[in-house]
Amino acid sequence: MEPSDKDTSQRPSEEEILIYLKEMAEEELELEREQIDRITLDTQIVEGLQLDSVSQVVLITNIEEKYGFLFDFEDRERIRTVQDLVELILARAGQGES
Repeated sequence: MEPSDKDTSQRPSEEEILIYLKEMAEEELELEREQIDRITLDTQIVEGLQLDSVSQVVLITNIEEKYGFLFDFEDRERIRTVQDLVELILARAGQGES
């Protein structure tokens, strides 16, 4: 039997996470297409995406809802780049609620 494609049933790939982050940046954070096109794993989260504090909360909340875990304070302190965020999601997604 084929595994289900539900978001919470399998761990996402790095590519799937990056695609999701770019889609969310456009829809929820209202970034311009040229800003989104420049997002890479090396992009700085706050400075590179020019996120204010409200946008940072929206980003974190959407990720928590999508991948089913809660960020703790230490997580937020460690995240500097998109790569840091992707690695954290890969490590924590699919583990259930924290």
